[in-house]
Amino acid sequence: MKNFRLQAAVIVLLVSTAFTSCSDDDNTPNLVTKTSLVTKVEGAVTGDINVEVPLTVTFSVDNNCGSYNKFIETAAANTKTIEVESKYEGADCGTTPTSKTVVYKFKSTAVGTYNLKFKKTATEFVTHTIVID
Repeated sequence: MKNFRLQAAVIVLLVSTAFTSCSDDDNTPNLVTKTSLVTKVEGAVTGDINVEVPLTVTFSVDNNCGSYNKFIETAAANTKTIEVESKYEGADCGTTPTSKTVVYKFKSTAVGTYNLKFKKTATEFVTHTIVID
């Protein structure tokens, strides 16, 4: 009988531990994404077909918790409009805007002149032109 009580107590302890460890925790950091504005684009102005042309893109985030998430591209003919999406996760981020950099890789399968328009404000862009030979 003592052996049965001990086994029952162990089973109850294991089950309660499993439920406790699987519970949602309200302390998980929130993840927020938003568009960041580009301040500068640097890189080559010429390239070859099917070869990546790396460009260094400088953008601003609202605080220390901000970092690059992805590029959002809209293409029309030889013009691409590009936005930087940043993600914010964490706590105690401060309120000081910070500059970050990320590499954008442009690649074309056809000869031509390509205008890359990186969003600077709601209506202005940092334009970088690349000629593919």
